[in-house]
Amino acid sequence: MENETLLHKYFEQQLSDEEKVLFTSLLQNDAAFAKEVEYQKNVKKAITLNEREALKQKLKSYEAKPKFRTAYWYSAAVVILFLGGITWFQLQRTSPEKLYQEYYQSYPNVVAPTVRGDNERNLKSDAFYEYDSGNYEKSLTLFSKIYADEGVDYALFYKAMSLLELERHEEAIASFDQFKTADNNAFSPFVKWYKALSYLKLNEKEKAVLLLQELAKEENPQQFKAKELLDVLK
Repeated sequence: MENETLLHKYFEQQLSDEEKVLFTSLLQNDAAFAKEVEYQKNVKKAITLNEREALKQKLKSYEAKPKFRTAYWYSAAVVILFLGGITWFQLQRTSPEKLYQEYYQSYPNVVAPTVRGDNERNLKSDAFYEYDSGNYEKSLTLFSKIYADEGVDYALFYKAMSLLELERHEEAIASFDQFKTADNNAFSPFVKWYKALSYLKLNEKEKAVLLLQELAKEENPQQFKAKELLDVLK
């Protein structure tokens, strides 16, 4: 069994008894496998925190809106139905722009989490500090410098993510294009996912679909979302 399949089953809690034994053995004896498990755990933890914060902010926005009587909503629904609003709403939801807004989430810092009171400052920690703080112009500059000096994957990825946060999608795609996704490193599925979303934002649906199909056919952290988005795009 391939390690990727084993990892997927572990996080989905689908390991058989035999697979659990194999997983434990690899965890204890294979340093690369153990490192990958820890990395995936951090990714999932960070994404969960990100989603919780997004939900929290959404709920706050709902609470801030005035409450209307139920009768009003029934009346509004009748008007919408009468005017063909359902069709309009469906078309709006499936438009590339709306789908981008629905599926896009900022990618969390899973490489060098910012720690309060950490006195060990360097270019890497400064770049992630600015990224975590939402100062994307600064993080873009710092990650660009790190990548130019060291050529490391994380710097290129977060450079591209900084560009996305700044709504500079064409430049982000150009950065994503520099990745060798065939190497299947930890960033590969996320590179394809965010690149696909960037194409949606630019209304290049066909290019987005091709990338989503690649993600949907193999086990990876973005497989489920890719399948879901593909179903909506059909």
